[in-house]
Amino acid sequence: MAAARRVPSARAIPPDIEKYDAPGAQLHGITQKAAHAVIKQIRAHETPERRRTKVNINSVKTAVQRQNGSAPTEDQIWTAIKSRDLSRSVRNFLWKALHSGHKIGSYFINMPPPWRDYADCPLCNTTEDMQHILFTCASKERATIWQLATELMTERLQPWPVLDLGSVLGCMLLEFSPDDSPNSGLTRAMRILISESAFLIWKIRCERRIEHEDDLDLSPSIEEITGRWHAMINARISHDRHLTNRRRYRGKALDEDLVLQTWDGLLDLPENVPANWIRHPGFLVGRGTTRPRGRER
Repeated sequence: MAAARRVPSARAIPPDIEKYDAPGAQLHGITQKAAHAVIKQIRAHETPERRRTKVNINSVKTAVQRQNGSAPTEDQIWTAIKSRDLSRSVRNFLWKALHSGHKIGSYFINMPPPWRDYADCPLCNTTEDMQHILFTCASKERATIWQLATELMTERLQPWPVLDLGSVLGCMLLEFSPDDSPNSGLTRAMRILISESAFLIWKIRCERRIEHEDDLDLSPSIEEITGRWHAMINARISHDRHLTNRRRYRGKALDEDLVLQTWDGLLDLPENVPANWIRHPGFLVGRGTTRPRGRER
């Protein structure tokens, strides 16, 4: 007689959601919001942990502890990615990077030619990964963009912090205070600068490798990369200005003082612009983003 098949035991249900694990649907006393939150918890509990995600989470904890002196929890890391200070595109980029979901490097290693060639960086002859793309690649976009970011913050932050992939993935948890006192404006400026700069490096890399098929003659010049980075900074400044409109956004509007503190010392302001430049009708640009006129170009 064949032995009875062993049925694997069900995974234990966390105590905080066990009360909802009852036959039937008890609709009274529960809101749609609460039900949705419980369903998400149950699904998250049943989803097996991904090895690469765990590695990236640990790298974030290490980077944040190096900068702040204490490591965040895993829940804090996932919550930080939802920060309103991140654009939607950057949020998607960071979320996918935390899961190592971008199709780079090892994704192509076991594929036949010509797809196998996408695994290696043509500039460095090494297998690509996100750490390489953002911090060690010989590409013009990587070197140029981080140099621009460093120069922009020269007067507000010295020395420039040690950054790696964990710093980018956990950038919304990093704290910056050169004199050991809380500085929300500087912290927010650095978080925006790190996240947007990393995302721009990624975008230009994808254009170079996919759109232009590694044709170096079609790669953007240093001047073009610089212009795109300046445009990104200007777009964020303009975005912040619009989000301070309390008539339109009411309670969700950004605090004007926080915006002023964020970009303090980083703007080229005309002489007639008041200290509170948010309501000024003129166009403001980040320091160093203006182009010389006429023969000075």
